[in-house]
Amino acid sequence: MTRLNTTRFALSVLLAGTALAAVVPAQAQPMMGEMGVHHDEGRMHERMTKHWEKRQTELKAKLHLTTAQEPAWNAFVQSMKMPAKPLMQPLDREAMAKLSTPERMEKMNSVHEANLAAMQSHVKQRSEATRTFYNQLTAEQQKVFDAETLPEHSRWKGKRD
Repeated sequence: MTRLNTTRFALSVLLAGTALAAVVPAQAQPMMGEMGVHHDEGRMHERMTKHWEKRQTELKAKLHLTTAQEPAWNAFVQSMKMPAKPLMQPLDREAMAKLSTPERMEKMNSVHEANLAAMQSHVKQRSEATRTFYNQLTAEQQKVFDAETLPEHSRWKGKRD
């Protein structure tokens, strides 16, 4: 009788484990997609572009730009557009797999340095465009620009306090 109960118990555990193993991957897959594991770069770029365009429209309305300031605004907006292609160049994993470890480290270092240089150049260009536009604004417009261009988390904090 004891042997029969042990067999039933083992069979129950085996069935429960099999059922759990079948359910967990089915549950995990959609969640991973939602968390960004399988994100769509094109959709992300489009969403960010729409968000930036909305912010530009709001900022322009709040600044009350004069006709003389319009060319400076247009140059600012043009220079602040998101690049059409990513600044960071991905690694070619197949080519990297063919390299020895020291060669792979050297290649990763050179790609990292190139990516860093591209990012630094991009940041300098945007900073210069912002300075040029900012200098075209009146003191009152500069105050509005300062308040509106704080990082979003800083603006949220200010609203709560």
